[in-house]
Amino acid sequence: MLRQLLISGLLVIGAIWLWVERDMVLTRLDLAAAEPPAAARRAPEGVPVIVAPVRLARDDLEVEVVGSGRAERSVTLKAEAAGKIIEMALEPGRRFAAGDVLLRLDDSEERLARALAEARLAEAKRVRQRYTRLQSSGAAADARLDEVATAAEVAEIELARAEEALSDRLLRAPFDGVSGLPEVEVGDRITTDIAIASFDDRSTVLVEFPLPEALQARVSAGMPVTARTPAHPKRAFEGHVVAIDSRVDVTTRTTTLRVAIPNEADLLRPGASFSIGMSLPGETYPLVPELAVQFSSGSLHVWRVSGDRVERVEIDLVRRRAGEVLVEGALAEGDRVVIEGTQRLAPGKTVRVIGPDAAGAGS
Repeated sequence: MLRQLLISGLLVIGAIWLWVERDMVLTRLDLAAAEPPAAARRAPEGVPVIVAPVRLARDDLEVEVVGSGRAERSVTLKAEAAGKIIEMALEPGRRFAAGDVLLRLDDSEERLARALAEARLAEAKRVRQRYTRLQSSGAAADARLDEVATAAEVAEIELARAEEALSDRLLRAPFDGVSGLPEVEVGDRITTDIAIASFDDRSTVLVEFPLPEALQARVSAGMPVTARTPAHPKRAFEGHVVAIDSRVDVTTRTTTLRVAIPNEADLLRPGASFSIGMSLPGETYPLVPELAVQFSSGSLHVWRVSGDRVERVEIDLVRRRAGEVLVEGALAEGDRVVIEGTQRLAPGKTVRVIGPDAAGAGS
């Protein structure tokens, strides 16, 4: 009985104490529950940043220029002599081989002149042979033999002249090519100044166009190009650079380029307009996101993460590319540059990489 009274008394005393000190106990319990573990109380150090890797890329340029085409070889046909046309093979678009007869002038007089020269030469040769036999027997003087020999030589020259005059009555194809619209007809009398027709070798079409001198170093003979023309808007024709002018125009600051476009199918025409596309190779530069490039104190820079600190790297802008920038500076492939969180950075500042590239923070 006494033990029960003692226990009951202690419980009453404890209850009274808890009632009196309840506020202090509750406060201590709340603080204990709100206080995080020791590891959680250590906040991470460094400025949080997001980084991106540096890549290497070539400064290639896609250039498109416009020029006019011309045949690889092109002439305006004219006769070597004046006269009346008696035969003509010229037709628009007709192909000829080099040496084919395109046109014949009346050559009756020239044929007679050649026949006369042939007869005179034959006679001169007979006289020379006779005097040669007489001279060997001592019956002819040396002076007379010289005279007949000279006469034979003159007769040969006259025959050659007659044959040349007869040849001038023919107009022949100067090379393999295609004739244009003739400006004359059979029966017309022409002179050496009359333009008869155009004649083109269009197996290859040449296109010339100006290129800015700043791009001249990127171009070389043999470089491939792609050509398009309004006559065939759905087709592209492959060609290559065949010549680069040796001078820069002082007025336009451009250099003339010539490209050749094979025309085996004969689809292209001289005089047509062409759009020439070229891929000009450039040097290799670091490529960084545009967000990484900062401007201050009159110069451009990026923040490179090295370990857990950042360093400022001065750069020069080379070219922009759809959200990225080719730069020139002391950057290597794989370097990590800050793209978010640059406002709080300074040289040597400790940073904490967050985001997709946080896994490489220790590298």
